[in-house]
Amino acid sequence: MKKLKITLAFFLTALLTNAQDFTQALTGVEWVKIESKAHITIKTHSKDNLFIKGGEALNFPEKAKGLKLVGEGGTDNTGVGFYVFKEGNNLIIRNLQKSDNSTEIYLPSKQNISVKSNGLNDIEISGFGGEIEASAEVTGNITILDVTGPITANSNTGTVEVIFSKVNQSSPITISTATGEVDVTLPKDTPADLALSSTMGEIYTNFDLNVPDKNGLKAISTQNVKGSINNGGVKIQLNSATGNIYLRKK
Repeated sequence: MKKLKITLAFFLTALLTNAQDFTQALTGVEWVKIESKAHITIKTHSKDNLFIKGGEALNFPEKAKGLKLVGEGGTDNTGVGFYVFKEGNNLIIRNLQKSDNSTEIYLPSKQNISVKSNGLNDIEISGFGGEIEASAEVTGNITILDVTGPITANSNTGTVEVIFSKVNQSSPITISTATGEVDVTLPKDTPADLALSSTMGEIYTNFDLNVPDKNGLKAISTQNVKGSINNGGVKIQLNSATGNIYLRKK
């Protein structure tokens, strides 16, 4: 009987906590990969599991009672409009809803996360100390707050804002947008090697950049700026094709 209970606990990790919420264990999960065509917010909590808060975002029509939501990404197996499944060390979360209502997903702060938006919607991420990948492939702003990185973030059309609480020095950071602004805030004592590029916009910072010279001459460009802060460190690349770049210290 005890062995049966352990086996059931291993396979039945998903649990509906109520009619509008969903939780699942993260045992053995290295990356959580989220795909959505609707506005999505990813926050941290103190528990070691996935928690999807359906709330007002769960807006099924009365005629759909007793039916499951089906999308190109799969069939709702959570009761809150998501298709969730494990693939190797990755937990895949697909939002099958296309509504404008925001959905909140909660994960442990140490979790590595990848978030992909393939609709006309924004991505909001806050509080994580793991690695973050964020991509708005069509149109959408990306806001990432109170994080340490490493981060790779890109929007096709939209502003990308990132505020670091601390900067992890282990891997390069790349933040870019094709059409929009890049606005990044770093702690003032962050050691970093910077590469800032804007084809049609301007570059602004209140950091004192140490710009390398060649034969006693410093390179000055309104489109590309390379330099170091606090004696150099992790590589940070900020790119915008048409918008301004703002690099701030706090």
